[in-house]
Amino acid sequence: MSDDSDDPVTDFIEMMGVRFQEQNMPRIAGRLFGLILIEPGPLSFAELAERLQVSRGSVSTNARMLVDLGYIERIGKPGDRHDHYHLAPGGLASVFRKQVKRLRWADGFYRSIEARLPAHRHQSKQRLMEIATFTLKAAEALERSLAEAEELLTQAEKSDAS
Repeated sequence: MSDDSDDPVTDFIEMMGVRFQEQNMPRIAGRLFGLILIEPGPLSFAELAERLQVSRGSVSTNARMLVDLGYIERIGKPGDRHDHYHLAPGGLASVFRKQVKRLRWADGFYRSIEARLPAHRHQSKQRLMEIATFTLKAAEALERSLAEAEELLTQAEKSDAS
């Protein structure tokens, strides 16, 4: 990755936009998530629009999507009628849990179609079992990695507390 600026925060936010776009999600959603992830929050609607230099409509649309996905959370602040956003509790782990869920669904789908195909479609059945196997193994590996990461983070929190 080439450095586009001297500011690692800006570079991170922009790269998150690119990463989301690579996953067929709006680039602004990625930038919004990147900003909320790296900056202490909560951040107001106006702060998000100003920092990202996008319209309030873009912030509204993309923040709503990120809330629905469980990545961020909308909260109120006492004495302030405006919405504020911060990283949802467990938001980072939920991103990976949702990916596991999608992989498990895809594995089941491939296997159900393979089971319904007639025997003479053996090449199709073989390809479906191949993709199902890769999908299942990816889900299992991600589940193991998620459990290991959560354990490491729990240990780190205990260490920091003492």
